[in-house]
Amino acid sequence: MTARLLLPLLLALLSLAGDALAQEAASTNRATDLKERPAMDARTVAPLPADAPVKVLARQGGWTQVEAGAQRGWVRAFHLKFQSTVETSSGGGVGSGITSIFGFGSREAPKTSKVATLGIRGLTPEDFKNASPDPAALRKMQSYRADKASAERFAREAKLAPVRVTYLGSGS
Repeated sequence: MTARLLLPLLLALLSLAGDALAQEAASTNRATDLKERPAMDARTVAPLPADAPVKVLARQGGWTQVEAGAQRGWVRAFHLKFQSTVETSSGGGVGSGITSIFGFGSREAPKTSKVATLGIRGLTPEDFKNASPDPAALRKMQSYRADKASAERFAREAKLAPVRVTYLGSGS
C-alpha cells in the first residue's frame, strides 16, 4: 500500500476513535431521574432504571448531560458509572485495537488501574462576600422542612434505626 492510501486510512481510523471518546459510554448505577436541566427542582423528562446505558454529552458541576435512547437530559454525576474506567482497567480501550492492527502495542493488561473522580466546586470567600438575601429561596427551603411526626413516620417506613447523637455545642 502506498503512503497516499495509508494516510487517509489512518486519519479515518483516528477520527472514529475521536468520535467514540467524544460521546463517552456510561450507565446508571441506580434508578434516577433524567432532568430537563441541571437542577434538582427541574422537570423530570423520564425515569431511568438502574444499569440504563447512556451517552455522556457534557458535564456541569455535579451534573452530567446524557442521551438515553431518544431522550436527552441531565442526571447527577454520582448516579453514573463510566465504561472507560472498566474497559481501561481490564486491558481494553479505544486505542488497543488500533495499535494491535499495525503490529505495535501490547495485549498485556495494564499494571495500573484507573480511578474515576468527580470534582465539584465549593463556595469561596468571594462567594460569601458577593452573596445577597433571597427571601423567595428561603421560603422555598423552609417549605421542605418536616415536622417531627412526619419525620418519624418516614423513618419507620424506611425501617431506619434510631441513633442518639451527642450535641457538641459551638465550642467543640
